Amino acid sequence: MRQWGSNIGIGCAVAVATMFALGGSGATGAGTATFIGVLIGGAAAAGVPHTFRLREDEDGLTLVRLLATRRYAWSEISGLAMEFGEEVETSGHHVTLRLRLVDPPGRFWGPQLGRIDVTEDDRPRGVEPRALAELFAVFGRHGVPVDQPEFANAVLHVYGLPPLPPQPVRQVPAGPVPTAAEAYADAPDVAQEEKDLAARRSTVKSPPRKRREHLLRAAARADRIALAGDDGDPHEVVRARIAAGELTEHDRVTADGDGARRYVRQQYLDWRRTTAEPRRGRRTAR
Repeated sequence: MRQWGSNIGIGCAVAVATMFALGGSGATGAGTATFIGVLIGGAAAAGVPHTFRLREDEDGLTLVRLLATRRYAWSEISGLAMEFGEEVETSGHHVTLRLRLVDPPGRFWGPQLGRIDVTEDDRPRGVEPRALAELFAVFGRHGVPVDQPEFANAVLHVYGLPPLPPQPVRQVPAGPVPTAAEAYADAPDVAQEEKDLAARRSTVKSPPRKRREHLLRAAARADRIALAGDDGDPHEVVRARIAAGELTEHDRVTADGDGARRYVRQQYLDWRRTTAEPRRGRRTAR
């Protein structure tokens, strides 16, 4: 379910490198090296899109890609992420599908399962491969959320498959919520936190854990600034709610009212405890 164009560059690079290696070493003649390079480039461009398999069973999913096998239990999968985008050069629209994993949490994380062309308004074109419908059906059978159920149901309908069951909504915060004093008891100084965040502002290409960590720390900092003024400054309150909303959107959860800010405190305390444990362990080891 991947487009050919995404592999042409890789295929050409491998082909050129192979031709130089064979020709430079004298192992083959120039003609033979060129022929082998063309074969490699063609195989990469045409074969790579079809070199992975996804196998379902009662316990989870098995992904086989380039002879490497990776197993994901259903308990490790929190959903199917669907990221819509547009090609700058061609103005073509597409959707990229990925597994969303429980750890680390986030919107777009996990192995890529496919990339499909869509209409300009991000709807199915009506000619999607059956494999896409079967993928949606797998998630439906196991009750695992799909980002865009309307899109999925449109594809399922084309192939006469049943629609997805109603999607559960995860309301937060769930469980005990610490007070602000408890959540930020050992937090760094607000000014120092701003310096650290500014130094790590570029998080687009960072690992998922780092991206979420940045959103969480920024939301906690905004919450602390608003709390310092007893929520009397409406501008700071708005900033705190916006920052908290970015975290809940990233985690794909729903919060009512100030629930997002309470969720930030809950998650910040959990994060501080998690990051403090390795440090204590290293000190003990010394």
